[in-house]
Amino acid sequence: MVYFYTSQPFPDSIPHQIIVGKDKFENDLLIKYGYRELNYTWFHADNYSSGHVYLKLLEKENSVSDVSSEIVNDCLQLCKSESIQGNKLPQCSILITPWHNLRKNRFMKPGEVSFKSQRACTKRDCFARDTKIMNRLNKTRVELYEDVENILHDAKKSKNPNYFTELIANQRDELLESERLRKAEKKQNKKQQKKREEEWGEDIDSDEISKLAAI
Repeated sequence: MVYFYTSQPFPDSIPHQIIVGKDKFENDLLIKYGYRELNYTWFHADNYSSGHVYLKLLEKENSVSDVSSEIVNDCLQLCKSESIQGNKLPQCSILITPWHNLRKNRFMKPGEVSFKSQRACTKRDCFARDTKIMNRLNKTRVELYEDVENILHDAKKSKNPNYFTELIANQRDELLESERLRKAEKKQNKKQQKKREEEWGEDIDSDEISKLAAI
């Protein structure tokens, strides 16, 4: 799955879309199906594993230096929070480079990347976790859960620079409701699992319970 956030630090600031892959496999898909027209800038914790965070630049923005410091800081905070090791540190450096500077070949492991040019990479420091920023961002999160690769493939074919901003704007309510139902189902399954474990008097997984019930 892929997560979409909206960075809007102030009510009168122009919203920016931020995209994050759930794991290393989705991160690879975002690289594979990215295209220059999206105008993405990539963020990743330096020297630590982390989520791949993409900031969609506006049409008038040529690089991250054209973006307000508050929006860049949103990306830094989100990237740091997506790193198990980096998130524990009081300070973490974040690598920043345009999407088109990323290099991926078939010999690399999932989530692993290199760069076409080191000169196109910059670093910014991200300091302690800012709960206020993270809470604001998490309230905007929309999850793309189903048919992710097909959607990314269709986007690349379209070469539409606003494909995902339009997709999320048009389907936001449906996607949020779908996520709510998945969470409710997961919560219900946990309750049922706990009840079954209590009935059996010990912790056993659902597969084992099914086998025993069939005897």
